Parts: sequence; structure tokens; C-alpha cells
Amino acid sequence: MPTEVEAALECTAEPPHRFEIAERSRVGNGILVTLRRLDEAYPRRDVFVTNREMKMGYENVYKACFVCVDRGLRENAISLPKDQIETGLPPA
Repeated sequence: MPTEVEAALECTAEPPHRFEIAERSRVGNGILVTLRRLDEAYPRRDVFVTNREMKMGYENVYKACFVCVDRGLRENAISLPKDQIETGLPPA
């Protein structure tokens, strides 16, 4: 269990939905990240981040906000910092 406190993740909606990384595990060709919503009770959701996304030159990986998608809005995204995705995982 990490001892450092990670910053809350937010989607681009107004007002934004807030999340934290609840779990992460290395699988097949990437990392399975489980997100937990902080601002309201909502089922946890798994997001798959590919190894290719992790190797790109950006600091963050962007994934569709599942709360927005469930409400029919597809243009909002959650910014996942790569350093938070890899925290506590064994090397690939």
C-alpha cells in the first residue's frame, strides 16, 4: 500500500467528476487501472492502458470519463498521470 497521497483525478466536465486510482495491475499488453469515484457513490470501473500509450511522449494518458459516457456525453476525458499509473507495479 503506497504511503504517499495521490492527487485526485478529474474529468474535463463542468463540474468535473473526481476519481482516485483504487487498484492497478500489469496484464498482457498493458496495465489495468481500477478507478473509484470520490465525489459520489458509483461502481468502480476498470480502465485499460496499453503499453503503447505508456511509451508515448506525453505525461498523461487520457481516457473517456465513464460517468459522462454513462450519461450520454462522450467528449469528456479523465487525465491519468503516467507516474500514478505505474506506482507500485513491477517493471514490464
